[in-house]
Amino acid sequence: MAASITPSLRSALERLKHAGSVNGLLLCWRRQILINLLPFEEFRAERLLQSLHDARAHFGSGGDRDVKTFWFGYEGVFVLALFQGECLLITLHTHASEVDFLRRAGLTFLEDTQLLVDALLQPSPDDEISRVETQPLSDLDNGGHPPQSSGLTKVIPRHG
Repeated sequence: MAASITPSLRSALERLKHAGSVNGLLLCWRRQILINLLPFEEFRAERLLQSLHDARAHFGSGGDRDVKTFWFGYEGVFVLALFQGECLLITLHTHASEVDFLRRAGLTFLEDTQLLVDALLQPSPDDEISRVETQPLSDLDNGGHPPQSSGLTKVIPRHG
């Protein structure tokens, strides 16, 4: 799945990386890395991912709370972790004053990401089913209006 999602999200993630003082980004789905733009090796990114999921489970108090955001400060760098659905976005940045902006931008990005992941996991019905559920526009009566409509409103009723 990561191979089919990566090309469509990589450019958006690259633009997010150039917002503010961002040093690196990591996009994950469940416990799988989708895109790694962190300035260090893959195994370190994997360890960071696992640590954040473990911290979320720990601070979630066994299901009583749903932790959606972590923000850690280290010497010279901050880590912002945003959970949205089954996706996780980890952002490394250097200015603490930008955390609110990065949080809002990250949550917007994750909403779009979750929509894409959901669309790939649960594809919409194929065209044949869609054609059965709607009435084609070619079934208009003499006045240019669909059957069972009155006036200028274009109502396309379903076949029963």
